Amino acid sequence: MLEQLINSLKSEVGGQIMSQTNLSEGHFDQIFSIINDVTKKEVAGHILSGKLSEVMNLFSNKPNTDGANQLQSNISSGVISNLTSKLGLSPEESNNIASVALPELINMITKHNNSTPDDDPSPLHELFGTPGNSGILGTAKNLLGGFLNK
Repeated sequence: MLEQLINSLKSEVGGQIMSQTNLSEGHFDQIFSIINDVTKKEVAGHILSGKLSEVMNLFSNKPNTDGANQLQSNISSGVISNLTSKLGLSPEESNNIASVALPELINMITKHNNSTPDDDPSPLHELFGTPGNSGILGTAKNLLGGFLNK
C-alpha cells in the first residue's frame, strides 16, 4: 500500500526534484525506492518496538511530540544517507531531495491516516505492513490479555 503513495509522490514532486538536481533519469526510480524502503523500515521499527503513539502523532494534524520529531529525523537522515551512499549523490543533492519529498510523503500518509478516528491505527498498519489487532502480534496480545484477566 505504501508503494501506491510513493507512486503518487513521484507524480507530485518528481518534476521538481528533477529540475532542482542534476540527476539522470536512471536514478529517478531508485530515489523513490530508497524513500519507500527507509520510511517503511523506520516506521515499522517504531511500531514493532511499541512506539505506535509516536507514529500516530507524526501522521496526524497535531503538533509533533519529541518522539515524532525523532522519527521524522530518522527517516530524513536515512534517506539522505542512502541517496548519498547508494546513488553517489552529493549530501546537498540528497538533502534537497529529502526536503522536497518527505514533507509531501508525510502529508500523504497523514491524509490516509485521517480516514479513520484519531485512535485507530489500522491505516498505518495497512500502509506499513505491521501487525495490528488483526495481525499475529495483536492476536497474541488479545489471547494473553484475556487469559491474564481471568
